[in-house]
Amino acid sequence: MVPYQIVRSKMDKTRVMLADPQLACYIPETVYYSPQNLARMLSAYALVYVKPDRGRGGERVISIRRSGGEVFQIHFETKILPNQTLKEAVSFVARIAAGSRFIIQQGIEVLQIDKRPCDLRVNIQKPYGRWEVTGLLAKMGPPGKVVTNYCQGGTLVPFKEALQRAGFNTGKISKMEKLLVYLAERAAAVLNKIYPGLRELGVDVALDRGSRPWILEVNTCPQYPRGNPLVDRYHRIIVRKYLHP
Repeated sequence: MVPYQIVRSKMDKTRVMLADPQLACYIPETVYYSPQNLARMLSAYALVYVKPDRGRGGERVISIRRSGGEVFQIHFETKILPNQTLKEAVSFVARIAAGSRFIIQQGIEVLQIDKRPCDLRVNIQKPYGRWEVTGLLAKMGPPGKVVTNYCQGGTLVPFKEALQRAGFNTGKISKMEKLLVYLAERAAAVLNKIYPGLRELGVDVALDRGSRPWILEVNTCPQYPRGNPLVDRYHRIIVRKYLHP
């Protein structure tokens, strides 16, 4: 068995989770990029995200939103291109992808705090024989950007504080926390059956405007901002036991 396993392909991980009936309803539709798939996804959804299958840190993520009819708005980094045709969108993606394999994901109209997009990260680790959720936090996107990643300038906010600022009461926050813990534990168990060397996961979850959670991605080698003593301790144990024994 691989002692510490990293799975780079977003599509590979998504397919494993989609095969599980308990997780499938929380996964946005995700397909490999092609001009034909882009046309189909934009006819099905008002918003899609186009991203590298093996990207990290929110790099090269493009949002494409249908403005009406056959007109689209492209948002990349801090640039917004309005009134684009499908042909222009295909051309734009080709320039950014530069031959790399990309995927298209159903766009979620995510919860916003102070007019900034916000998603959630559930940290789950397995330093010994079982998975344990070791932290929940929220990530607020930097002004003008598509992504919320910390390394892209996103702001980290404590989980409960973020949901309070979004208008959740104490009962609703508690209920959401239990659901997120369940989803992270289920995702870890399902992925671990196929990839037995997984030890640390960062489960990225978006809440839509109706407060429904959607699993956007599961990172198998997540970056951990310092400050959570349990996360830090477990990470040190995992590194010592499995990466540098």
